[in-house]
Amino acid sequence: MIASIRFYKYKDHFVRWLAIGIALDVFLAVAASTGSLPKMSQNDTAPWNSLLFVAHISLAGIGMFGFIALFIFLLAKGTNRHYPRLRKFQLRFLLSCWIIGVMIALANFGIKMIFNVRLYDLL
Repeated sequence: MIASIRFYKYKDHFVRWLAIGIALDVFLAVAASTGSLPKMSQNDTAPWNSLLFVAHISLAGIGMFGFIALFIFLLAKGTNRHYPRLRKFQLRFLLSCWIIGVMIALANFGIKMIFNVRLYDLL
C-alpha cells in the first residue's frame, strides 16, 4: 500500500517498498496455500465452494499478480517516466482489489478467532 501511494504521488523509493510488499505477499500466499499457517483443526481445507473464499482468492490474486507485473514493467522501462494512466490504474484498481481481497481474509481470521467458525463456512 505504501509503494502504491508513493508511486501515485511521484515520490522516491517506491520500487523498494513495492519489492518488500510483493515479497511479503508472496510469502504469506505460499504459507497459506501450503498449510503452514495455523488452522482450527487438521480437517480444515480450502473452502472452494464458498463464494467469499473465491472472491478473496480472486481479488487478492489480481492485486498480487498485478503488482508483480507492475514491478517487472517498471524495472524494464525505468522509473523516471511519469506514466499518468498507469499510476491511476494501479492505485484505483490494483490496490483496491488487493485491499478488498486481504480484508476478506482478515475478516475470516477475526471471526475464526472470536467465534471459532470460519466466515467462509457461513457465507
